[in-house]
Amino acid sequence: MPDLTVQTKMSSTGPKKRILYILVMGLTGAGKSTFISVVTGNEDIPIGAPSDLDGVTQEVQDYILYYHHKGCRYEIHLIDSPGFDDGTLNDAQVLSEIATYINTSYKLKQRLAGVLYLHDITKAKVGGVGKINLRMLENLIGMEKCNNCTLVTTKWGCTNLQDEEKREKTLSVEKKFFGAMLQNAQQAKMKRFEPKTRKSALDIIIPYLENEFTPHISRQMVDPRGPKLPLGETEAGKVVADNLEKLSQTKQEQKMVQHAQEILSQSYDESLFEEFKQKRKVLRRKIHMQQSGRWIMRTAIVGGAIVATVLTLGPGASAFALEPVYEKAVRGQRKAEKKAKVDLKADFIEKSKNANQLRQTNPDWLWDNKVKRLQDLEKSYSLKSGSSDSDISKVVRLGEKVGFARSEDSEAPLHAADWECSDSSDSSESDAEQE
Repeated sequence: MPDLTVQTKMSSTGPKKRILYILVMGLTGAGKSTFISVVTGNEDIPIGAPSDLDGVTQEVQDYILYYHHKGCRYEIHLIDSPGFDDGTLNDAQVLSEIATYINTSYKLKQRLAGVLYLHDITKAKVGGVGKINLRMLENLIGMEKCNNCTLVTTKWGCTNLQDEEKREKTLSVEKKFFGAMLQNAQQAKMKRFEPKTRKSALDIIIPYLENEFTPHISRQMVDPRGPKLPLGETEAGKVVADNLEKLSQTKQEQKMVQHAQEILSQSYDESLFEEFKQKRKVLRRKIHMQQSGRWIMRTAIVGGAIVATVLTLGPGASAFALEPVYEKAVRGQRKAEKKAKVDLKADFIEKSKNANQLRQTNPDWLWDNKVKRLQDLEKSYSLKSGSSDSDISKVVRLGEKVGFARSEDSEAPLHAADWECSDSSDSSESDAEQE
């Protein structure tokens, strides 16, 4: 079981609660998964070996840290994104994965608190891909919002320290590297992540506890007042698109470029939710009618048996003889209803794979009567979490009902087992659904 720790500091009036989202980005091998594993204590997060050419994280993953600071309790979602310059995913696909997550969060009113961009300090040079992705980062966030970003250098002490400090200075001064963001009017921050030190990671995260902002790419793609551009026409998308033209025109690379261009041409689409909401409505109506029919038929069978018994003073055998035949038909009908539900859910999952929205959303919303609008998914069906800890899942589910096991002023860590959770009936179904 992963050791997801909680920091506590209680106020006399009881802690407030705040949920925030921090995006973790960087080139493949920069240490994104390691950073999240260290700060959350979750040892189940897959981390690549130094010899791995491909990144381990192949899709956006959400890991949760529970933390207490100055009388407020925080549920911090650390978003582990695929690495750029990945041998498996091209940069257009990586940008699409990140943009999808950011835009879906925006539609669910889950604003980002900050962005961490990790860079491996042992790299002697920032290659062309690194420079391109820094320009992409600037345009994804927006230069006027650089103060919402921290440029984090990782893997300190793995090579000669003097060389590492020299690289750090070069990164901070040169505008083609971090300089443009650090010297901007809205300055980004630059910090070191000391080797696998949790305190160092927390010092990087704490400045964002009360922060909230909307990235420039969401303004361009999904803001109702914005232009609602396709990915490739956003400033961040143009950086990736321009780089495609510089690729050698071999047959294999032509296919890759074509695939990337198809990704960049996509726009954020809300039609999937509406499509499946209508399918859910039709299926629910059909099942409800069948359930009503079964209730009427059962009443008729039982009523007929009672009448026959009264009239003949016998067992009403003719009426009861219908029951086995009817129950067999009922079992078949129920089986068909269950299959229809499973098929609808599977269809939603399959279509979500290539959709530009809701791809990370829990498909169980299909059977929640309260979900009538896209915004209704905000409270109960957030983007998926990488946590496998059952106690942590209870905390997420119970929300404000969670109790705290300690109240000392010191920031001593608590484990997931220290959270006191009561049983919840939120998973119960209606009688109609249980039939």
